Amino acid sequence: MFSKTNTPKTTGISGKSEASAIMDASPKKATPRTVSSAPSIFGRDIVITGDIKTDGEVQIDGRLEGNVTATIVTIGEHGAVNGLIKADKVNIRGKVQGKVNAMSVELSETANVQADLTQDDLSIANGAFFDGKCSRKTQAPTSIKDAKKSA
Repeated sequence: MFSKTNTPKTTGISGKSEASAIMDASPKKATPRTVSSAPSIFGRDIVITGDIKTDGEVQIDGRLEGNVTATIVTIGEHGAVNGLIKADKVNIRGKVQGKVNAMSVELSETANVQADLTQDDLSIANGAFFDGKCSRKTQAPTSIKDAKKSA
């Protein structure tokens, strides 16, 4: 009842249709994966149980029961993380329980942190709650004992 009556036009000696000839002529390359400039935002109504891993930026305004690894992590005022945070930079405005491992950690005045911090740069705003242990990623150029000996 229904049949295709159009036959594709052929080009040259190969006998291929124009469309397939064009497809064969264009090289197929894998598109490189790019990191978006906008952060991945998890809203207040989102609850995640599991780990988050990305090469980009993450903002958590909901609750995460698990670990997060990213370049930049921001915990919003209503956000909460129970787990390990690994990043280059971590901004905490909400609640964190567990551990934080970053080059730079910033606790805002609304932060509620019950975690151990390992960082090189630490900023704690007046009014932030912090209960945990701080340690630096890199060692001081001279120890306290060496400084006392030279004085």
